[in-house]
Amino acid sequence: MSFEIELKAHVYNRKEVIEKLNSVAQYLGHTYKKDTYYHLPQNITVRLRNQIEDTFMQNQTVSKTNNYFTYKKKETKVCENGTEIEVNIENETFVENPAALEQLFFDLGGKIAYTKEKDVEHWNYTTQNETLHAELCTVPPLGDFLEIEVVKEVQDEQTVQKITKLQEQLLSDCNIPLSQIEPKYYSQMLKEIN
Repeated sequence: MSFEIELKAHVYNRKEVIEKLNSVAQYLGHTYKKDTYYHLPQNITVRLRNQIEDTFMQNQTVSKTNNYFTYKKKETKVCENGTEIEVNIENETFVENPAALEQLFFDLGGKIAYTKEKDVEHWNYTTQNETLHAELCTVPPLGDFLEIEVVKEVQDEQTVQKITKLQEQLLSDCNIPLSQIEPKYYSQMLKEIN
């Protein structure tokens, strides 16, 4: 089982954030993600993701498309300094034929809850023996966000506090004030504007 420790913040100066990340982190490429969320009986929500990933290898761009099934148990934690972060139990697997799973969801009485698109540039940033994955995301119609996440096998309070401090430092390095941290899930924000 994996635990995802994630913090996200609004980005109002995309160019500045890209320049800073390029100077301190390893650029990994561009990814387009289309997520479809399904509400199933017993208040269970699952996700099917179609992902087109462009990576740079030996001076050329290589594109690949994959599909993933994800089941998360989401939790928001408030750190000592008041920062709200997500600490999620995340179970994800590659799916060869997402249409088969979609049909199963419908047969179980499920329905499509909403869809979300993300246009993502991503980097790995290593500090203090930790690698943080940073994604600069455009999420229509919500705008731009910097997501910083670390996946761990344990979720003890000491680990969460350490990772949160590193995430906050990277935000600060990108000139993003902590006041721009967004504690709401994308689903909540999308629901508010619809």
